[in-house]
Amino acid sequence: MPRCALVTGCSAGGIGSALVEELHAQGLRVYATARSPAKMDHLAKLPNVTLVTLDVADPASIAAAVDTVRQDLSSHGDSLDVLINNAGQSLVSPALDTSIDKAKSLFDVNFWGVIAVTQAFMPLLQAAQNGSAYNASKAALMSWSETLRLELQPFNIRVISLVTGSVATNVMSHSELTLPENSLYQKALSEIQLRGVGKDVSNKSAPAAFAREVVKDVLGGATGPVWRGAMASMVKFMSTYMPTSVLDRAMKGGEWAGQVAVKEHCTDIS
Repeated sequence: MPRCALVTGCSAGGIGSALVEELHAQGLRVYATARSPAKMDHLAKLPNVTLVTLDVADPASIAAAVDTVRQDLSSHGDSLDVLINNAGQSLVSPALDTSIDKAKSLFDVNFWGVIAVTQAFMPLLQAAQNGSAYNASKAALMSWSETLRLELQPFNIRVISLVTGSVATNVMSHSELTLPENSLYQKALSEIQLRGVGKDVSNKSAPAAFAREVVKDVLGGATGPVWRGAMASMVKFMSTYMPTSVLDRAMKGGEWAGQVAVKEHCTDIS
């Protein structure tokens, strides 16, 4: 039974926070991390939950967090059993209007941040020789994560590539999308803005219910791609078996289309 877990991106109202609460409920000691510790105050009251400042895009912050966790593990005679890379940002904008600088900043968190955190904490995970789960973002991460899964099999370390469906979190609540005056997508601005704040889809999993399923996967020995969250199974089926022409038609109409192309399905790996 894993004893210690670390979760990134644990601000209130998000998947990371729900995962911390469920891992704690299952009896694990948990390191909850976020750029701003104040956004994790609601977790401070939980026994055996330690709040750690961690900006996944800042090498110095990552190094400091590793040092903090290593010292705390040593004082308890423990090792790190589970790492969940959950921290991520949202950016909804037409491809032709997307700021390159903002896109690079997004990749610093959603992709490179996952790699940096995984590399930094791997010595603590290797010491555990038990289980690990990596929850990250964006399509590029799936190939990397699946390659990592194969590379770590000889060391008895599991890697879960978590594909997240629609979950009712606040990750997109602060999106304020505007378009250039000459944008080809001005007529669709209202629809894009709805997508930007996650209001184009009503079918969403509750974070606590999502976290229960994911923690069950982590503690139950799952490995490889795991699809969780509202509509994840439907998206998996359609993306696997439906012709591209059918998917294209589906994505052009109504809420069902939004369900098929739900943005959050891509945020954690796909």
